[in-house]
Amino acid sequence: MVFPIESEDRIMRNQLMLCQDHARLVVEVFRKILLMIDNIIKGDFDELDRRLEEVEKLYYDSREVRRTMMKELHGAGGMLVDQEGLYRLIGKSGEVVDHIEGIGFRLWEMGERRWTIPRKVGEGLADMAEAALETLVRLRESLMSLGFDSDKVIALTQGVDEGERRVDALYRALDLEIITSESGLPIILLMRDIAEKIEDMIDRAEEEADIIRILAS
Repeated sequence: MVFPIESEDRIMRNQLMLCQDHARLVVEVFRKILLMIDNIIKGDFDELDRRLEEVEKLYYDSREVRRTMMKELHGAGGMLVDQEGLYRLIGKSGEVVDHIEGIGFRLWEMGERRWTIPRKVGEGLADMAEAALETLVRLRESLMSLGFDSDKVIALTQGVDEGERRVDALYRALDLEIITSESGLPIILLMRDIAEKIEDMIDRAEEEADIIRILAS
């Protein structure tokens, strides 16, 4: 006989495993974005079709994980105490990966048009993307610790907050570099859009960290 508490524990464990799997996919797909940025900087545009295909595959893999999580949560009814928090966590993690897909498409569009970017803009974009990746890794680590060590979770989510502040500072510097560059207006607008997407993505990651803190308490 399976008691309700055992069912709740099992569902919660499954949800945490799926959250961790999704966080792994988020980090993996954003690593592809870094490769696309490197391709843009080097003018290696022919690689971008393959990179975008990799981004799309990982993106749809992440959607399947979220769909599984939602299906299981719906099936649990009101059994889980943290059900609302898990729904919010799924939604916020979806926003993060949606932003990543959008960044990938914009980089691909640049490659399709063979648009080159100034050296300082490229360096600034690479630095911002690296800082964003480090923040996503901290977010993944906080999810890996969720359900085991509350103090460690809190410490790791604080690392996400620190990462957000660093990305924000790099974004402000990069935005100024972009608008004062001698690039054409279409390139300036698209580069600003890409930088803003990265900054927005990390804002969503910080909001996800807030939800993780609540779940850990």
